[in-house]
Amino acid sequence: MNGDTPAAAGHAPRAIETAVLVVGAGPVGLTAAMQLAHRGNDVVVIEQRGADVPASAKCNHISARTMEIYRRLDVADAIRAEGLPDDFPNDGVYATRLTGYELTRFRMPCRRDRFDDHGYDDGDLPSPERAARVSQLYLEPVLRHHLRERFSEVPVLHETRFTGFEQHDDHVVSYAVREDTGEEFEIRSRYVIGADGASSSVRKALGLRLRGDDNLTRARTRLFRAPDLLSRFNYPRAWMNWFIVDDIWSSLLAIDGEELWNFHCFMPPTREFADLDLDKALRDALGVGPDFTYETVRDEDWIGRRLVAGTFQVGRVFLSGDAAHLWVPYGGYGMNAGIADVANLAWMMDAVLQGWAPESLLAAHDAERRPVTEQVSAFASNFVEVLQETESEVIEEDSAAGAAARRAFGQRLRDANIRSMVPTGLNFGYTYGTSPIVVHDGEEPPPFTMGDYQPSTVPGARLPHFWFADGESLYDALPDGFTLLRFDDNVDVAPLAAAAAERGVPLRVVNVDPAEDVEKGIDLADLGYRHALVLARPDQHVAWRGAALPPDPGALLDQVRGAVTAQCNRPERQASRTLSK
Repeated sequence: MNGDTPAAAGHAPRAIETAVLVVGAGPVGLTAAMQLAHRGNDVVVIEQRGADVPASAKCNHISARTMEIYRRLDVADAIRAEGLPDDFPNDGVYATRLTGYELTRFRMPCRRDRFDDHGYDDGDLPSPERAARVSQLYLEPVLRHHLRERFSEVPVLHETRFTGFEQHDDHVVSYAVREDTGEEFEIRSRYVIGADGASSSVRKALGLRLRGDDNLTRARTRLFRAPDLLSRFNYPRAWMNWFIVDDIWSSLLAIDGEELWNFHCFMPPTREFADLDLDKALRDALGVGPDFTYETVRDEDWIGRRLVAGTFQVGRVFLSGDAAHLWVPYGGYGMNAGIADVANLAWMMDAVLQGWAPESLLAAHDAERRPVTEQVSAFASNFVEVLQETESEVIEEDSAAGAAARRAFGQRLRDANIRSMVPTGLNFGYTYGTSPIVVHDGEEPPPFTMGDYQPSTVPGARLPHFWFADGESLYDALPDGFTLLRFDDNVDVAPLAAAAAERGVPLRVVNVDPAEDVEKGIDLADLGYRHALVLARPDQHVAWRGAALPPDPGALLDQVRGAVTAQCNRPERQASRTLSK
């Protein structure tokens, strides 16, 4: 190991042994720990922040796909109950100023109407869940509480800094130090997940760099408290409010729907943070004078980037979330993609730890998630182009010309932003099209776009959701293992069940009679269900489909559990690394 080892410090470090070490206790790290613990695996979490340090308020959108993941962990309802009041509109508005003119509005239901949302821009999603407008400020405490209450055996070591690791053939030894006491830890685990954010110590220890565009836009953010701001709206209140004043774009988000707000002011990448008077920009965007008073809770400066690591895995160490990819923090894309990362990784790790899949399965994580994050990063960076658009000087005039300019600009903003405000394709339409553990059948998947979603059972796609006639969600009927959906009970599936039992692969057969079992009015063919059999993975993605079982069902299972893929990427580089203490 490079540098000083713990033994050199003069006393023996505290030894901990676990199956998986998760570095980072933000939403991504906590979700990884819950996913693994939910499946019965030992996990230890270390986090450099103190337990009482509040989370960032930058991310305020939890996608419906992420809520599907939290639904399976039985924490979705607790998350949805946080943040805005039941009747606070989740609308997104573009306006000249808060006290000025509304330009266009994206109608999104309040929490009270979240599951009765027909007719809204963000309604009728192809999911049992709905997006939640809940700030990360509230999400993290809910996840910490859920982990503590439901998985009390999982220790979370706060104020603990990851300092390095040693990789071995069958385990990793990680080193950490308690910031307040100096106590040192030596943590032996089968695997390490680095979910420790943009400045990831795990990524640095691996010697990996993020590549791409590191300066797309700059922003200054102010979290502030202003009890009387609601009374100053010149249009119906909204969760997200976008403004353009003097060619400067900014946004205001309602955090608690009462007095807590988050303000972002965006600048060109060439402008220095010190050049912007944030208080003036805030007052200009709101359209308020010196009589308006507020309390600053926290300021943050950040740079919008498009950066992705060259690999998400080196041997037994994996990167997820901001440690693996950094984007413009718009729409919660980064956090939600990070949660999708660990949902993908957790079922694979569980399969290996439980013994029904070889370690070669884990190589599929990078093969699946990195191409998707490359695509999503392009969607996120396109947002910056909208921030560079301006409009005529008459847009704030109380005149016919001003009204015409507002109508034209509002329509242009709506056309340009409907896909990012309601990213149905982004959430549900990605496909693991080149995955080595998916049995591809030659059909091209639907195009992956931000706004449009076409349900499909093409292998690698997310399993299209439907409701059963008794009101049960398809996703609630799926176990944590594999599921074989059989739409024709005349098709013999016993050989696959036998092959699964022989290999210890968890498999449940769910029989579906399209005429009797499915909610009235649903045409399964419209959802892509045109085969008698569809095999779904533990992460609700399609692994295989067919009119009948293949001649060798065991070979099918061997491919989808990674037994016939390339061998796991061994730690031939960076077998050990220490960070400066």
